[in-house]
Amino acid sequence: MNKIESINLIYRNPEVRGGRPCLVGTGLRVIDIVMAMQFGNRSPEQMAEDYQVSLAKVHAALAFYYENKEEIDEDIREDIRIGLELAQEGWGRPEKSIFPLGLTPDQLDALVNLITRAEEEADDDQPLTRAMKRQMVEDFVAGKAIAKAAESIG
Repeated sequence: MNKIESINLIYRNPEVRGGRPCLVGTGLRVIDIVMAMQFGNRSPEQMAEDYQVSLAKVHAALAFYYENKEEIDEDIREDIRIGLELAQEGWGRPEKSIFPLGLTPDQLDALVNLITRAEEEADDDQPLTRAMKRQMVEDFVAGKAIAKAAESIG
């Protein structure tokens, strides 16, 4: 008979970080880990060191993400939307942001969807690497910059 084992490294508390899933013993959200990987090109080892958590917790956050991808992707979109609104109001330090600046919320949503589709279409033998995702972001931003320049030329 099989016994299912569980690693309890993720928790939710409505009074902590808006009830979003966090790493046990911290207020670090799962989306913080995912966004650092997707947009910040950080490895699990780098994130463990940067956030001062165990590598096991980083991997648990990533496993949780892949098990709850649709929900977490929606949380990421909402975080980006709120961040953009705050930046447009002058809050924060957008010059230090890991996100591509100058994109509208719709363009950021399109970028997240583009990366998500590429991940889904990638072969299991050759998954999308962080470098490939970073290149997609750079190409997307460059394409928007070119389109904006073309608009201004007329």
